[in-house]
Amino acid sequence: MRINLTPAVKQILIACIVLFIGTKLLQMRGIVDLEFLLAAHYPKSGFFQPWQIITHMFMHDSTNIGHLVFNMFGLVSIGMIMEDFLGTKKFVQLYFISGLGALAIHFLVQIFQLHYQFELWLPSPADLGLRIEGNTIYSNESIIKTQEALASAGSIIAGSVEGASGALYGVVVAYAFLFPNRTLMIMFIPYPIKAKYLIPGFLILDLVLGFTNPKGDNVAHFAHIGGAIFGFLLVWYWRKFDRKNFY
Repeated sequence: MRINLTPAVKQILIACIVLFIGTKLLQMRGIVDLEFLLAAHYPKSGFFQPWQIITHMFMHDSTNIGHLVFNMFGLVSIGMIMEDFLGTKKFVQLYFISGLGALAIHFLVQIFQLHYQFELWLPSPADLGLRIEGNTIYSNESIIKTQEALASAGSIIAGSVEGASGALYGVVVAYAFLFPNRTLMIMFIPYPIKAKYLIPGFLILDLVLGFTNPKGDNVAHFAHIGGAIFGFLLVWYWRKFDRKNFY
């Protein structure tokens, strides 16, 4: 069965798939690591570049195709409905503003995490006595004196964030706001749940996981929360103050 994709959803889908395949091929040939270049790094890490503010929304974990599949499933299933309803121009605004908001909240949380641990605002690796060589992080123990603190700081300083999920959370929360009583089904769980219950449930789960930070969990939960907040605020604003151009 042929699916007639809406214009913006189609372009985002193509960009994400092409970048995923291109990243894998270039990594296999040892030419360049697009994932490292285009994912978003902590601002003072030494790896951050301005274009990552946008490009991180189209990159996905090259070692986990499920990351791409799950996000693209959400993009097609919810994104097309929202683009049909809002129009392409407003949908693109919603997608990118949510994605930018997701990254902003993610960075803000990282900054507060580092300040809480080391009483420094927006520290660089040198400020923390860290040296990064490839995938290895060295500490001179001037500030970071335990392996736990080193692991925590290292995950922020040397880590990165990527994926369409921050932007998609804004789209999905906007959907729940506009169509609260429509039912949705989670992938692989064929049980319909109203959007006004399902989406807040996901957000509560993200908050819990974000604060508890389970071992082995590398999901940017606060980026999801940021995308949701910005998506909700944008659609709320349109509905309240832009009635002339909003349905």
